[in-house]
Amino acid sequence: MLSAERKLKIAEIIDRSGGIRTSELSDLFNVSEMTVLRDLATLEKQGILTRVYGGAVSSKNLSGETPNVVREKIRITEKNKIASLAAQLIQDGDNIFLDGSTTTHALAKRLGSFSGLRVISIGLDILNELGKMEGIEVISPGGVLDRVTMNFLGRNTEDFLRDLNSDKAFISTSSISIKAGLTEPNPQQAFIKKIMLENAQQKILLIDSSKFDEVALNRICDLEELDVVITDNKPEEKYFSFF
Repeated sequence: MLSAERKLKIAEIIDRSGGIRTSELSDLFNVSEMTVLRDLATLEKQGILTRVYGGAVSSKNLSGETPNVVREKIRITEKNKIASLAAQLIQDGDNIFLDGSTTTHALAKRLGSFSGLRVISIGLDILNELGKMEGIEVISPGGVLDRVTMNFLGRNTEDFLRDLNSDKAFISTSSISIKAGLTEPNPQQAFIKKIMLENAQQKILLIDSSKFDEVALNRICDLEELDVVITDNKPEEKYFSFF
């Protein structure tokens, strides 16, 4: 296994499990603990994890967010499937909100064939992607750049978004459940997603199937408030009955 591939696997394992011992990684990848320590040092510099005695823990455990550099490389197939379906809901001339998630980033990559779009997003990567496309008016609320998620957050961002309306809001979230609705670990992210949904004519959730039956601290909205849910795999029957 190549070094880059091993680092990606380590990042995925730690993001999923929250932490792991150096010895476990050494056994898993059949490499020396010294090699694992070098990999962990590199990933720590990228903000993906934090080294602790005997292993490493996810940076998400400390900040409540998974670093963007990790999110961009996880469940790529599922995100592309969701984004392709979501693009079918867009029409020329739409005003749309995109949150700063990697799933909406995958959707942004598919907007080049549309004309007359106005796209408002808090994601720096999304704004850069759209900036390459002709025929799309790109609107950035600005604010304070969070270097973990590469999203603009804060009071100025929220105030800017409150004064805008859209035809469609496309958002993703870390957790969905029937009882708790949509939830996020970061209160600033949750509040911005809430504003986008409230100011949109059509409220569309893009979420991969691994996030069902999960609950985070900060509530965005109840499931009844959504118009469309797009996911990569059929959820449990209880969600169909509920919807």
